[in-house]
Amino acid sequence: MVEGNQENEFSRLFNLELTQKYGTKIEYVANEQECEALASRFLIPRVYELRANCEFRKLSQKDFGDYKLSVNKKAKIIQKCVITLNELNELIEEDFSIIFKIQKNPDKIEDLTKEVEFEVHEEDVEMITDKTIDVGEYIAEYLSLSMEPYPRQENVKGNELGYKIISEVNAISEEKKANPFSVLKELKHKT
Repeated sequence: MVEGNQENEFSRLFNLELTQKYGTKIEYVANEQECEALASRFLIPRVYELRANCEFRKLSQKDFGDYKLSVNKKAKIIQKCVITLNELNELIEEDFSIIFKIQKNPDKIEDLTKEVEFEVHEEDVEMITDKTIDVGEYIAEYLSLSMEPYPRQENVKGNELGYKIISEVNAISEEKKANPFSVLKELKHKT
């Protein structure tokens, strides 16, 4: 989340207390200025579109957490190929969900030091003190996590820069061939 006075490029505040009995659905769409600001934040040439369909649900007492946010996020962005630096279009579509657990007394030291048991969930669990959350910041963070970390054009072989691109399988087999201790093993049998 954004700390202190830093401004979020895609701020969409939602008060969890406004969640209706059977859930609340809201669509958030980034405008042109927000897309430009997000592109600057992620150090990419452009964010064409960012759209998120969100559903907020109040969880029952038997569930872990108080509220659940489910999001279907779609984005169209441009990144640069890590080899040629040519621009590439990337379409991102991803679902994610977050469970919000409200801390009753965040000022109590014993609450912070007490050991808490919890089950592993597919969803991320976020401890919050205020029922107003910035959904836009969560969407932006998950967008940054779902972007291709090393975008590469399909036809790029690596020869353009004088390097050979190897696959993970080839890298493992080359590691097995080049064992630096194999020389010591040969010396052991000669003595």
